[in-house]
This record gives sequence, structure tokens and C-alpha cells, in this order.
Amino acid sequence: MSVTRARVASFEKLAVGTQLNGGESVLSGPRSSASYRFADGTALTQQAVSKLSFGRLAAYGKTGMVSTELSLDSGRLEARAGKQIAPAGGFRVRTPVAVAGLRGTNFRLNMSEDGKTLRNEVMEGAVGVSAEGKEVKVEGGYGTLAEAGKPPEAPRRLLPAPAADGLDVLIERLPLSFSWQAVAGAGTYRAQVARDADFTEVLLDDITTEPGITWRDNLPDGRYLLRLRAIDSAGLEGANRDHGFELDAVPLPPAPLAPALGERLYRLDVAFSWAAAAEAHGYVLQIAPTPEFGNGLIERRLAAVTRHEETLAEGDWHWRAASLDAAGKLHAWSPHRAFRVQLPPNPPAAKARAEAGQGQFIWSEVKGAARYGLELGVAPELKAPEVKRETTETTLTVPLKAGNYYWHVRGIEADGQAGPWGATSPVIVPPDAPVGLAAQVTDGKILATWKGDAPSWKIELSADASFAKPLLSQLVRDTRATLPQPEAGDYWLRVRGMGVEGVEGPASAAVAVKVEAFKPWWLMLPLLLIP
Repeated sequence: MSVTRARVASFEKLAVGTQLNGGESVLSGPRSSASYRFADGTALTQQAVSKLSFGRLAAYGKTGMVSTELSLDSGRLEARAGKQIAPAGGFRVRTPVAVAGLRGTNFRLNMSEDGKTLRNEVMEGAVGVSAEGKEVKVEGGYGTLAEAGKPPEAPRRLLPAPAADGLDVLIERLPLSFSWQAVAGAGTYRAQVARDADFTEVLLDDITTEPGITWRDNLPDGRYLLRLRAIDSAGLEGANRDHGFELDAVPLPPAPLAPALGERLYRLDVAFSWAAAAEAHGYVLQIAPTPEFGNGLIERRLAAVTRHEETLAEGDWHWRAASLDAAGKLHAWSPHRAFRVQLPPNPPAAKARAEAGQGQFIWSEVKGAARYGLELGVAPELKAPEVKRETTETTLTVPLKAGNYYWHVRGIEADGQAGPWGATSPVIVPPDAPVGLAAQVTDGKILATWKGDAPSWKIELSADASFAKPLLSQLVRDTRATLPQPEAGDYWLRVRGMGVEGVEGPASAAVAVKVEAFKPWWLMLPLLLIP
């Protein structure tokens, strides 16, 4: 707020109690206002972003007659003018488009920023608005507007004040916010906040297109007045609705940090944290299974800390926090945050069976698992598994070459969250059954050959096809073997691969071996000589 005087070329800051004698101009900036009191008792408030010039300011001795002339170049003013005593008394406000003559009234003047339109609203008494040689008398409850180069319009009734129903009388949370019922015919609304009933010091002043407003300004705690007006299509502001309220928001609620809204926790020990609130001397933390914070409520009264740990059961939870002032009074709650405590699926109980060429893996069904993941590799650490599979079943068959493997399994939830891996277990896949086994009896020996892939082989000779009591069992490392010839008779021969750690693979198909009784060659000679 600054003032310039006729004798001073530059502006200076306007101080409380400054006396103006005429010739001054006062400029008000955004979110600022100035109030004046004149000799006749008139009280006037210059609103934000306005230029008001003081012309003739005269008082006629003890007669009580006062003459006041002002110029409103732009912006708004509100006044409650004292009773004017004729013939010399008078209160006039000049604007670029019209002159308003006041006669003991409560009125408002609004000069458009471009200097082309004047709006006048009268709460009490009457105002005479003159322009282009014509004067219009505006009574209380009416308003008019005058445009440059045109006479004032006929007065029109002002819109009624918005209803006070639903307006809060105690505000415990910032930002400062109000909502009210819409007024028929209103296109916009003006909302103001001041400390005093006369609104001599307007702290907040804004226009909104909706029947509600939110201010981000952080006012200190205390008692305030809210003033609401509906504005019609012509820009005329209606009757005032004044509403007192108390602001008791400090200390503000702490800002919740963790658990975050919608977060899922995979442990029962839950760490709550929040940002410290200025001037808070402590906090109250509430945790409950419902957003109403009723049944099952857990409440903790804490010192000025920003973290607290609580052990909770699995399920849905909600939490919020409030600040405590120096007297231990609890202030507004922070927004509540919903979260879920749900442990991941437990590792399934599992086992494996191996056959030549494949491994079969079986595990138990676990709660919360929609599917299961299996990893298998040749190293116990399973850092680079050779097999990675997922299935909705509790069994899985995997084709495998003979060898030693390690595997584990875990449950996976529907949203993809996986539980911990179960214990890593070994599984040994035996070699495949050999093929192409062939046997030949010669020179008192049995020569056997076959095909297959195994570290070693076990060859068996039996007098019966069941191999219940093999006559001979021999380990060899090659795919051939030489066995001593048994006594004459019919025999069976088979072979099987020997895998890791001596695990036996399936046996080959058995082949029949016939060992003939030995006959000297000379006993056969007569037979050969018979014609």
C-alpha cells in the first residue's frame, strides 16, 4: 500500500494513522486494503488493486457540514457514509465514466480495470449516479452500471446473500475451504476473509465460478469473518453473507509417509512414519481394520517422534495421525491411508521322483498361491537354472538327461507376487536303458556288446528270465564285456547303466544265450565218414 502527495513526486508507504488532507493518491496492491475514517464519521475501505485519489476534504467549523470529493480511477471501494448536512455538505466519488453522490448510505463502487465501466451496489440509503447529463437514484438493495459515453442503466435488484447453512464454524484443517448453496442467477461469487466485522482489513479476497472456495494461504489461528456475495450476469455483487468462524489448525496434521495408500506389506511388523509437523509437541497414531476407526482400534499417544512400529495380523488396515499442541490437545487428523498386511505364500512341501529321461516333481497346495514356480539346475545355488517353469498344478514332469540336479519350488499369487523358495533338494536322473544288446559264445567265453550312454554298466547273467538270482554280475566301463562261459545250458543276459552315486538305470531287454556241451572232435569223426 503506497501513497503519493501533490508535493512529492515519488510514492511512500502508507502507515497506520496517516492523516490525509487532500491531494493524495493511494495505490493498493494484490491482497491488500486500506480503511479511512472521515470527519463526518464516514468509513471507507479501499479494496485490493485499486487507485483512489483524495480531492477536496473540507469541514465547515462547528456546523457539522463536511464536503468530501474522491476519485476512483480503478478498483473497488466500500463505504458507510455519514449523514450529509445541507447545503454545503456532500460526499462524491468521481470515476472516469460517472459521478456517485452519496447521502448517508452503505454502498460499493467497482471501477473496471480498463476504466470503461462503473458498477454501483447500494446496501442501505441511496446513491445518485450521474453520467452523460442523466442521474439515476439507486436505493438500498439495488445496483446499476454505467459505461463510458452512456447514461447509467436503470437500477436492478441485487441478488440475495448465499445461505449460511453448512458453513463450518470451527476449521481445524488447512487449506481453508468453504462451500455453500448456489444462488439462482449467480454466475460467480466473491469470498472475503477479515478479522473484524467492518472488513476494514481484508485478508483474503477472491472470485470463484463455483459455490465454494479454497485458499492456500496459511492464516494464523484465531477468529475470523467470512463474507460471501453472489454476482449476477452484469457483474453486480449482491447482499453480504457474513459468517464467523474460528481457525484452530496449528499444529497441522503430520503428513503420512508409510505405509502408503494401497500398499501391501509382506510382514507382520509394520513401520509407520510421517513428516514432522511444525509446532507439534507429540502425535496420536490410530490404526484400525475399518476407515471409521471404530471396532478393533489401536491408538498410540507418542512423543515428538516420526516413526512407530506395530505388529499387526494379516488383513486390511487403515491408519492416520494427529498432532498434539503444547497443552496436549489433539488437533485435526491427517488423511487416512489404507494398506494390507498379507504374507506371501509359504514354501510348499515337495518331493521328486526320477526315471530314465525325466524327473517328476510333486508338492503340496499352499494358501494364497494361484500358481507355482519351479527352478532346476546342476548347481546347488541355482544361480543360473537350466529349467524355469510355472504351472497351476501341483505336479510337473520335466524331460531330463541322466545326471545329478537340484531344484526348488515356490508359490505365486494371482498378482504375480511370489513367496520364498522352498529348500533346494537334489534329484538324480538315472541313465536310459541300453539298446542293441548282443551276445556270442566263443572260445569258452561269452562276448556281449550294446549301445548307450552311462558312466559305467552292470551286466548280469541269469539261468532264468526273471533274474531273481543272477549267476554273474559284473561292472564295466565300456559298452562291451567278456564273461566266463558257464556249463552247458540256457541262460539270459541283460545290462543296465549305472548313473551318478551308483543310481541304476532301467535294464535292457534280456537276450537268450545257449551254451552247448563240449564234444571232442574225434568223437564226431565216424559220423563224418559215413557215406
